[in-house]
Amino acid sequence: MMFWNIDIGQGVVVFDDISFLPDAFDAAQHADYLKEDLLQIVYGHDLVLDVGWTPSFDEHGYFLLMLVRDGNWDEPVERAEFTEVVSLKQRIAGIAGELANRV
Repeated sequence: MMFWNIDIGQGVVVFDDISFLPDAFDAAQHADYLKEDLLQIVYGHDLVLDVGWTPSFDEHGYFLLMLVRDGNWDEPVERAEFTEVVSLKQRIAGIAGELANRV
């Protein structure tokens, strides 16, 4: 499945407040939209890819990507920080590719 020009494989987008952001993203221009809950993509019944901005509405913050298994938010499979949309999208695509190969 394609989302935000990314092949997310078998992922299902359950929440999207991020896909309008351009690759030439400028946090100062978009600060009013940058909040804790921006994106959730579910893979199967056990994995959630979650993206938010922290701290909310702060142009000096960052995108926080978390890949969570079985609702264990305290010990995510992956936690990464990004300030650029392009690098965030590259990592989402990478995770989708990795998950496409899991049994």
